Amino acid sequence: MSELSDSGLETISGSHLFKSLDQEGRARLFAGATTVTFELGQVVVREGDPGEALYLIRKGQVEVSTIREGKRIELARLGPGACFGEVALLSGRPRTATVVALEPCTMLCFPKQQIEEILDAYPKVRKLLESIVLGRARDTIEKITRPPTLSRGRES
Repeated sequence: MSELSDSGLETISGSHLFKSLDQEGRARLFAGATTVTFELGQVVVREGDPGEALYLIRKGQVEVSTIREGKRIELARLGPGACFGEVALLSGRPRTATVVALEPCTMLCFPKQQIEEILDAYPKVRKLLESIVLGRARDTIEKITRPPTLSRGRES
């Protein structure tokens, strides 16, 4: 059990999002986390569902995608140390993408209320999370508005 705890705390410490938390903040965050696992192909979150949690990947890789005009568009592949679920959490709106496990995954799941308490107590984390959301929004807009590429022939 202590190995899981250590690895969970290490995941939080190594996360870009939570790097500015002090030891007390990391311990507080970890205390409210649940370890969850997903099998290959399992949906972690579905576009349109309520956003009640933020996930931090400990092990494995996921694909983030959205549906536009009936077509699935891959937005990102995320691995250990990456988080997702932040857009719905901050905005209070439904999930903006579907996340599927590309291999067996282990994640830390943080309930919305706990994340809100951390963001209130640590303004640097809130600012960083908001900048992550903004960057992902720009990336998503670029991906869903990009014209389809032609794979035939060579470009000159």
